[in-house]
Amino acid sequence: MANYGHSFGNTSAGPVEVERIVLWESVHERYPVGAVLKVSTTYPAGTLIPAGTPISVDKLGGTATLNGSAPMGLTLDDVTMGADFCTLTIVTKGRIMEDRYKGTAYTTAQKNALKDSITFIKEV
Repeated sequence: MANYGHSFGNTSAGPVEVERIVLWESVHERYPVGAVLKVSTTYPAGTLIPAGTPISVDKLGGTATLNGSAPMGLTLDDVTMGADFCTLTIVTKGRIMEDRYKGTAYTTAQKNALKDSITFIKEV
């Protein structure tokens, strides 16, 4: 079973692509263990989950919930959903360049949930 992601157990052997656009101005703290997101109709194999996606997890190394109204942090990296699942690293304190996020714009509720841990920097 292949594992896609960067949090733990990464066994992908393919080439790694790196974008030169900096999303995170700084990362001060990560959740101690990442999260697992299983393939679903919402996130089929091959789906890109962009860095900076709002995320919550039910327990250490547990099941991820993305784009909820009260996230505990934001994803660190762009991750592609594998055939079965992917793993995600969670930033719990940091500074993000908000305008560079490739996902749906952050809601007021998401920003409020993260106000004491994530600084959203607007460029425009």
